Amino acid sequence: MYKASTKHLIKLIKDDAQKMEADLSFLIDLASKNKVLLQLLVKLDVRDSLRRSQEKTLENIIRLVEILSKNLDGFSFAFFKLVKPVSYVPADVDILVKLDEREEIIRRIEELGFRVKVKEPFCITLVKDSFIIDVYVHPTLGGMVYMNGQRLLDYVSIKEFNGIKIKTLYSYVEALVSAAHAIYKERIYTLNDYFTVKEWVTEETFNLAKELKCSSALELAIKINDAVENGLVEVPYKIPMHTWARLLVQKVSRDPLTRSTCKNLIKTLGTKRGIKSLNSKLTRESY
Repeated sequence: MYKASTKHLIKLIKDDAQKMEADLSFLIDLASKNKVLLQLLVKLDVRDSLRRSQEKTLENIIRLVEILSKNLDGFSFAFFKLVKPVSYVPADVDILVKLDEREEIIRRIEELGFRVKVKEPFCITLVKDSFIIDVYVHPTLGGMVYMNGQRLLDYVSIKEFNGIKIKTLYSYVEALVSAAHAIYKERIYTLNDYFTVKEWVTEETFNLAKELKCSSALELAIKINDAVENGLVEVPYKIPMHTWARLLVQKVSRDPLTRSTCKNLIKTLGTKRGIKSLNSKLTRESY
């Protein structure tokens, strides 16, 4: 029995799980950090309390998504960062909405018993018990826009999410969202991101990345994927601080929307929540 690596975990998830032996507790920890835990448990046919807990949490998320879909029918919106090429349990539900419909959508969600916890210029977080909903006009980092969310809403499609039909983004767009979110916002690249980029990037992804000034993030994500496959890096992969800073400065200089909203990030960094978030990005190994 050996200590598995990222490459071994990929093989277990996508290839033949029966022919490999490894420390299960280590695999579970690695899969959890990489946001592919449920996929691993299903692939290995693990039937224990951990899997039941994962599936129960996912069932609750599915019910919430179904309720939101019905409650927001008629609005221009899309769930994003939700449908992936691997099974996983999202920590929250992210919704992209039109700017002029945001307030009414927030009101509809509040009618479901949610309350506003955090309010930023382009993202409002609502909570109810253990559920978290983030309502975005644009994907942001501390209030600074790193992707034009209103443009992303031009790429809405209907997909199946664990047995229900929902409004979400085209797969090739989700690949770009995953790369940009990992590189610009989280500063951590997981196996969940790896599979999304690996399986869903197309020529259309590159074209959209160029338009949205996110090419650098997509290119780095692909380089990380190559490095993972060659056994050169392990994931979760923490983007080096100097690389992250360079990419953010580059984004500000090249993207007018990012540049016009970077003052929000500066303002956020002056708050207790902003300092806590920055410290987390500097020290954490996963999220």
